[in-house]
Amino acid sequence: MSRVSRFLALFALAPAVLAVVAVISTPPSANALPSFEVVTQRGPQRITAADLGATRAGGHLRVDASKLRATVARLGSDFSRTPTPGTYELVSGHVVLRPGSPGVSLDAIRAEAMFLQALHGGRSQLRLPVREVAALPAPTHAIVVNLEKFRLDFYGGPKLLEHFPIAVGQLSFPTPPGVYHIVAKQVHPAWSNPGSSWARGMPHYIPPGPYNPLGTRAMPLDRGALLIHGTPEPWTVGHRASHGCIRLRRTDIEHLFDETEVGTPVFIIP
Repeated sequence: MSRVSRFLALFALAPAVLAVVAVISTPPSANALPSFEVVTQRGPQRITAADLGATRAGGHLRVDASKLRATVARLGSDFSRTPTPGTYELVSGHVVLRPGSPGVSLDAIRAEAMFLQALHGGRSQLRLPVREVAALPAPTHAIVVNLEKFRLDFYGGPKLLEHFPIAVGQLSFPTPPGVYHIVAKQVHPAWSNPGSSWARGMPHYIPPGPYNPLGTRAMPLDRGALLIHGTPEPWTVGHRASHGCIRLRRTDIEHLFDETEVGTPVFIIP
């Protein structure tokens, strides 16, 4: 029997994803088993009958199910593409929402069935079964802190919903510009002395209450001790008054707190 090559291209549901399943040789005798070539995003892979746990003895085909599952799982790991979430970007001081991209995953059960069919001699439906995985959504909101204008802008997607006056860091303790995200939400937070030079002589701990410097709400960011929080000193809003954190009046922080989710991106600009 002559050597035969068969190629079948499959365009996955996600754009620009190409998978090829090809029987690269047909068995020269009734006892031989086929091998396969699969082209994935990481390059071509050769899969033998032994990889699939297949053996033939006395004219009977036997398949080790655990080997078949393991090979398909490895193939799925190499082939699959994780979906990416939508993201926010800051362009000229305004938020722009960039959509995420879908991913691709291998349908393991159907892939096992396809290989079993081919091992038993089937050659007509050698399609690598893949499915699209929807892109992950971007966070619902985004925050832009404008240090020069003492203002916090609150976005829903790319739309500016509200803005709030704020206090920012003193010149000797400036609020650091950068891209952050909210990692927690604290109701009636306690204040712990950070051990910084400015906190010498202050209590080790201040419980929730009217004298707590964090006010009634606090939202820590993902770097350092930076927080967006309330204040018992509302007259400081509109000034460089904090030790790096962003302060809002009580009604404003409580409203913003209720509307904001953990994971919300925060852009701090000079």
